[in-house]
Parts: sequence; structure tokens; C-alpha cells
Amino acid sequence: MMTLEQLPPKGVKREQAILELGKEEANGELLFQLVNTEKGKCKTAAQKALAQLEYAPAAPLWAKLVKGKWMGSNIMSDACSDCVSEQIAPVILKTLSQLLDEGDTKPLDIEQLNFCFHLMLGKASPKMLEVYRFLAENTQRIAQLKRAPVYSDDDCTSWWITDGLRIWDATPKEKEKIPAVVLTASLIRNPDERLQALADELNEHYGGSWLMPVFMKAIITQPKEQVYETYSPLLDTPQKGYLFHALGMLHYRCYPEGWTYERLGPDGMIALIFWGDYSYGTYDTRFMIERYVDLDERWLFDLAKDPEGRKPTVTWQTYNRGGVLYGSYDEMFISLLPRKVENPELKRILRDYFRIRSEKVRVEESITVYKDAAERFGD
Repeated sequence: MMTLEQLPPKGVKREQAILELGKEEANGELLFQLVNTEKGKCKTAAQKALAQLEYAPAAPLWAKLVKGKWMGSNIMSDACSDCVSEQIAPVILKTLSQLLDEGDTKPLDIEQLNFCFHLMLGKASPKMLEVYRFLAENTQRIAQLKRAPVYSDDDCTSWWITDGLRIWDATPKEKEKIPAVVLTASLIRNPDERLQALADELNEHYGGSWLMPVFMKAIITQPKEQVYETYSPLLDTPQKGYLFHALGMLHYRCYPEGWTYERLGPDGMIALIFWGDYSYGTYDTRFMIERYVDLDERWLFDLAKDPEGRKPTVTWQTYNRGGVLYGSYDEMFISLLPRKVENPELKRILRDYFRIRSEKVRVEESITVYKDAAERFGD
């Protein structure tokens, strides 16, 4: 446990040291003191760190922040403590209810709606589970929401819940997936057993898009062979689209040979979400979450079948890699592939698949999906 005297005196080093305090429950009292004595970025750092802890005396702070500017999302979105969750969940529930009532009659400014979604991330307390159940009960109302324009000439056809999760054709069918997308992201951030049980409960009760968090839960927690045996049969059913949306939140991180710049981590498959949003000159609450996972290679063989066939759109994939063909099944697919495929049979199949797809799908010169594929798998 660190003492106040051991902290760096000022600047970025002090800010980073304060953030590190959030990794140990024993630092709760010190962080609570810092919240009341620090200023500027160091005060924010102390709040963020304290939000990670189950420190009961801080409960009034969270209840106050959620009623303030940006609903405290810059402080509490990346916190999963029950202490935070139990205080803010009733406010989120009340706000969502009011927003849906408003959205029933007129186009909605979705900024505050998104702050609510951002704050739900990874939180699994009993009151927050009730927020998810409320959203599940009101999925059709969410599907019918219209949003107000945010800039001149805005045709309001796009929709987003974070800067990295957005769609460009906001049909009711796509918007109804939003609650399930939030729970899927929450499981990536924090696969708490209560969130896992909630995913099963909502899928059993409502079906449809709630398959997405159930599938993601399996990817995160179960052996890859078991996941494949359980869920691959759904590729031959109408439910396959929900599998693709979950797979769209995975990404095989791989660096080119000779890469000399900073690496975010070793090569491998990660579940990846860009969370939060920003308003130019006003706020920036964005951050990235990732979790290493494993995926059975048999999925890749299955996904490469029928290159001549029509592919479903994969609208809610994480647009983190310079999304170049929005809603593209093929973009989802290539993001699952390592830069160098070791299996010669798989490489042959991929080469043929993307060659046929590049001939079939006409895209702008700037689109790089098939160029990337040719570079990776071509002769």
C-alpha cells in the first residue's frame, strides 16, 4: 500500500502513479483523500482509480457524478465495481425510461442515451442487471427510435452507440440489436458470472440478437473446440448473422515482419472494443478494451465457403482497423485471419475465396479489403 508521501510530487508521473493505486483495494482510503485534495488531471485520475475499488464511503460521490456533466462517463465508464454500479444504475434506468418516452413522440438527441450505454459497460451489480432487463423488454421501442440531426445536412440514417460501433443504415432491424451489443461488449470488459447468467437468461427469454452475448461468453470462457461444436451448426440457420456480429468484435492482431514501432501486445486473437465517444472541443471519453481469446481454425474453413453466394451484412462489427467496407462480411472475415497463414490447405482456400470475391464485389479504388487479402494470400 502506497502512502501520500511516496507519490511523485507533480505532473504526468503523479497522475500515472495515482491511476496505479486503483489496482489494490487497500488504497481506497488514500484515493478518497486524493479525490478531495487533488486538482485537474490528478483529481480525475484519483476518481478513475477509486471507481475501480469497492470502497463504500465513496458511494455518494458516484451518485453525484452520474447526475452531472456527461453523467460522469469520463470517470465511471471503465469501472466495474459494484459500489459504482449500484449507485448509478437507478439514475441510468430513470434516464433511459425518460428518453424512450421522449423518443416515442419525436426525434431524439442520442448523446445522453449513449452516455447511459457507455456507463453500463462491464457492470454486473443487481441493480444494473435490472437495467439490462428493462432494455430487453423495450427493444422494439429502441428499434423505432429516430434521432435528431447533429450537423447541417445530416440525413439521420446513421446510428452509433460508441465512436467505434456505428452503422450507416439505421433500420429498426439493426437498432434492435443495440442492447445485446452493449451486453456483448460488457462481457469482453468483464466476464462476471452474473453477466454470463444474464446473457443466458435473456437469450432464453427473448432469443434473436441475445445470441450474440451468449456466443461471446462462450468464446471467452470455454475451450475453442467446445465452442465450435456447439455453435457452428447455427451457420446453417437464420441465426448465423448473430454469430457474425460477435465475430466482428474479434480481431487477429498481427504485425508485419520487421515491425520496429511500439507493439500493443503479442500477435494473437483478441476480443476488441473501442468504447466511449467524443465531441470536438467538448469531451473525449474514448478508450479501448481487449481480451485475448482463441478461435478454432475450423471456423475459418466454414467462413470461406460459397464465395459466389450473397453474404450477410455485419453491421455491428468494431470499426477499429480503418473500416473500409462498412457492413462487410469479408472485412469481418479478414480481420480474423493472421497475416501469415501456416496451414497450406487453408491458405489455398483463402486465396481462391478472396480472388472470387474481389471479382464479384465491385468497390471503390480506396477500398483495401481485397488488396489486403491479395497481399496476404496471393501467389
